[in-house]
Amino acid sequence: MTNHVQNLESANAAQPANLVKERRQVAAPTAKSNKAEQAYSGQAGPWEPRQPVTLEMIRTKFAGLVQAGRQSEIRVLLRHYGAERLPDVPTKYFDELLHAAEKLG
Repeated sequence: MTNHVQNLESANAAQPANLVKERRQVAAPTAKSNKAEQAYSGQAGPWEPRQPVTLEMIRTKFAGLVQAGRQSEIRVLLRHYGAERLPDVPTKYFDELLHAAEKLG
C-alpha cells in the first residue's frame, strides 16, 4: 500500500506547475458563474429564504376562497389534515395546506 501512495505522490510531483495553475483558473470562473446563477435565476433580486407559513396567511387565503363559494373544498382540506377548524391543523402542515389552498383558486 505504501508503494501505491508513493507512486501517486511521485505522479503528482511530476505534473508541471502551469498545469496545476490552469486547473485553478478553470475552477474559479465556474464558482463565480454558479453564484450568479443562484442569485439571479429569473428573479428580480437575490435569493431570499422563504418565510414560514403562518395561521394568518392561511386565513387570508381561506377568506378569498369563502368569498368565491369554495367552503366545501376548504372543509375537505381541513379534514384531510385531521381537523374540523383551521386552528386544529398542526403547524407542521401549514406549508402543505397553503399550497393546496392556492391550487384551489
